Amino acid sequence: MDIRIDQKNMSTYAYNKIKQFILEDVLKSGEKIIQEKMAQKLGMSKIPIIQALSILQKERLVEYHPRKGFFVRSISKGEFSDLLDVRGALEGLAVKKISENLNNSIKKQLLNFLNEFEVNFKENNITEYFKMDKKFHYYLIEALGNYYLTHINNSFNILLLCYIKGFKTDIKVSMDYHRKIINAIINREHEEAAKLMSEHLEKVKDYF
Repeated sequence: MDIRIDQKNMSTYAYNKIKQFILEDVLKSGEKIIQEKMAQKLGMSKIPIIQALSILQKERLVEYHPRKGFFVRSISKGEFSDLLDVRGALEGLAVKKISENLNNSIKKQLLNFLNEFEVNFKENNITEYFKMDKKFHYYLIEALGNYYLTHINNSFNILLLCYIKGFKTDIKVSMDYHRKIINAIINREHEEAAKLMSEHLEKVKDYF
């Protein structure tokens, strides 16, 4: 049976895939997105690709240069600093509330994160460590279960824009903060968890 995907669904699919490529660093900061290659990669025409890129442009994830095409946005140092301030507020609230309402399921997941961090840190597997970093910070936003907090992050792509810039923080410093943050949440040290998260993200500024 020939199942055809309508153009709207194809553009939505293209949007989600390109956004995923940006998050996973398949498409890097400043990289040109070649429409023909992307269309071939996703198995569709250029039309839904262009539609998807237009949406991503409005979301400030990509930018268009006349006669040159679409590129993954490069984030300035000033914008990155502002994004980290917003992240500190959002994720500080997230860890505080998660700690206050901690359940066994979230506790188990946090311990799993901590174990993965420790393993990759000891093996000096920087690539896998920072992949886990992305999953961890996204998890904190989602685990709170606050619709508005999740909506703010997703609508403005706050975490994703930070990851476009890339992290250069020292893995030892990152590991220390992740360990302290997770332990503070598990020990229900609400204010300490929020304080540590704010410090953690503020510390990232020192590496740019």
